[in-house]
Amino acid sequence: MQIEADFLASAEVRESLNFQSIFNLQSEVSDAKKSKFEKSLKLAKLVHQSFNWFDKEETKVLMEENGVEWSSKEMFINRVFGWQKSFGYKMNKVGKLATENAQVVTKFKRKCTTLENNGEDAKRTIEELLKFANAEENGEETSVAREKTFATFSIAKNGLNGDSGYSVRLTESGVKVSGAVEDENIQSKIDVLFISLFNQLEQINS
Repeated sequence: MQIEADFLASAEVRESLNFQSIFNLQSEVSDAKKSKFEKSLKLAKLVHQSFNWFDKEETKVLMEENGVEWSSKEMFINRVFGWQKSFGYKMNKVGKLATENAQVVTKFKRKCTTLENNGEDAKRTIEELLKFANAEENGEETSVAREKTFATFSIAKNGLNGDSGYSVRLTESGVKVSGAVEDENIQSKIDVLFISLFNQLEQINS
């Protein structure tokens, strides 16, 4: 509603609600996905090592001597990691891939980085890595899925915004901002629009 847009765009409200900081933090959350992915890879390698340990005959003897009855891999996964069987096997598969075919992981990450450098939002997840690896194994064309973009707005360089450009996008993982707008009046209207769009998306996904 216009009355809501005017309210959010007012100087008093903007002093209390720092939209730019909100957008910047959402961008940091996006950057954190890379760190999360790397940590997931490290964990997956440890899971793979633990699976190999569990399958050893001496491990079975050790468990029997200590009265531990982990009769199945599913029970082992649940007791040690607190996961369901399917996720445990998925992590083991990723760990095996990262250990035995590290070049595939490297290729996947490079393709993700290429997309990101071109302004795209790559799905840098273990699920997408496994899809990528499966295509590689079958001799199919490999690609990395992009996050869906719902709305975009940009101002070209050397124009309305002076020498610098500006862009803002609403994607699956939030609002992504690049640059800054020199005109506070324009910035306030953009902020209101994308906050509104983001809230609508959250309602749809909830």
